[in-house]
Amino acid sequence: MVSGYFGLVLHGHMPWCKKSGVWPAGEQWYTEAALETYIPMLNVLRNLKENGIRTAITINITPILAELMADEYMKERFQEYVKDLSKRAKKDIDRFKNNPPKRKIAQHHLNNFKRILDTFYNNYYRDLLGSFKWLQDEGMIELITSAATHGFLPLFKRDSGIFSQIQLGVDTYKKYFNCDPKGFWLPECAYRPKEIKNGQVRESIDYWLHNSGIEYFFVDAHGILTAEIIEQKNEIGLDTNFGYNLETGVSVYGRNKKSSRQVWDAKIGYPGDVDYREFHKKDSESGLHYWKITGKEINKEAKDLYNIEKAQEKVKEHANHFLSLLIQEAQEFSNEYHYKGIIVSPYDFELYGHWWSEGIDWLREIFKLINNSDRVNMITISEYTRLYKDEFSTIKMQESTWGAGGHFQVWDNEEHRWIWPYINSSVGDFENVLMNIKNTDEYQMRILQQTARELLLMEGSDWPFLLYTKQAKDYANQRFHHHHQRFNKLLWAAKDFNDTSRLDYAELERIESIDSCFNDLDIDYFRKR
Repeated sequence: MVSGYFGLVLHGHMPWCKKSGVWPAGEQWYTEAALETYIPMLNVLRNLKENGIRTAITINITPILAELMADEYMKERFQEYVKDLSKRAKKDIDRFKNNPPKRKIAQHHLNNFKRILDTFYNNYYRDLLGSFKWLQDEGMIELITSAATHGFLPLFKRDSGIFSQIQLGVDTYKKYFNCDPKGFWLPECAYRPKEIKNGQVRESIDYWLHNSGIEYFFVDAHGILTAEIIEQKNEIGLDTNFGYNLETGVSVYGRNKKSSRQVWDAKIGYPGDVDYREFHKKDSESGLHYWKITGKEINKEAKDLYNIEKAQEKVKEHANHFLSLLIQEAQEFSNEYHYKGIIVSPYDFELYGHWWSEGIDWLREIFKLINNSDRVNMITISEYTRLYKDEFSTIKMQESTWGAGGHFQVWDNEEHRWIWPYINSSVGDFENVLMNIKNTDEYQMRILQQTARELLLMEGSDWPFLLYTKQAKDYANQRFHHHHQRFNKLLWAAKDFNDTSRLDYAELERIESIDSCFNDLDIDYFRKR
């Protein structure tokens, strides 16, 4: 008898990187993820469907990632990237002709690159978004949306900033998937409740989600566990294995700690197993991976060669272990509360395949095991909400994120707090300009739309995150200031369209060719609210 459900949530996100550097920061972020995560996942799900195995996964493709996937230039860059890797693998096969173990791995790389490129052309016709849409239409996955450029919504001081991020996220979803989104991924799982300061009311984040037709979203575990129940509908209390309603009517789910730790935790997480492929060590000539983790304290020079078969044995072992964890968690909840709970497990999509090379294989095994299980089933979050929403208690939540410390300090701290006055004042400046604009011609609208794009790209949570972690710190700083400078240049032109000296036509075309996302965005979203 089924005791409960597994709600796997994969959060796919990438900052806009078109024509903004290649490696170590820039376009290769996307091409790597497409090669190692997005296409392999499509392959797994398509093969499972062909073999009669149903999945029920909730996948978030952020609007800005969707724009990268749809961009023709980025499709070409992806093809060039994989073809270049194939050439490197062929050279390695020749180079390692007297080293059979390494030659075997090089051949494995080449076979994989060929397979990925073949499916990209011949199965998905270079249309990854259309392929994910097909899987949703076939009932294998549920796609959800997010804020347009992954803006950290609680720190936006003006409501137009929140509204434009959310509503453009909804619009982008409709454009590519031809239906309304039910779920929403809050960037960084960052939530803020309703505030009243100095007599001014700031509505909660879920207020804006509700206004845009969103039915549910996610927070980290402590977002649920520190909440206040204001209407009790059951005997569950506060538990991440069940859903809750907020006063707006939007439902919320918390991240299950046990299942998350089993993958994320640096000490006990599966990706750190000694037999899995080492991410950080690459061949000095080709840049390809040939080594396994070997041990956490072992330096790069002492790493052992990767063993493909041994790694796949570990994949099956870890999949079986994870299933037993899910069954135990579901059974304990069912025994205590007499409900079929849901184990909500959100992860960064790119963890699987990119950071954890065997991660997609592990998911494939999980899907197959659960398909044969009579103890736990997979379910999409919207389906679980449909089944149980009327039995959810209503709660009030405090602010929270899934970042270090659980609050806002990753994105708002003394070292780079300077970023927020730039963002919030820019939102206000754009509001003021739009107040004085009623009618525009085509060229003027292009200027306004590009101003909005630069504002959106400036707002992405990626920049303060990278500044905090010091990963690509200089790149993040540069990208933020580039968008801010372009925004100011365009805004200056928008303040007086009659003064054509403020913006050269060629300069507008140049900026449009780089930051070409959201071609049909609605300027009215950025007006004062």
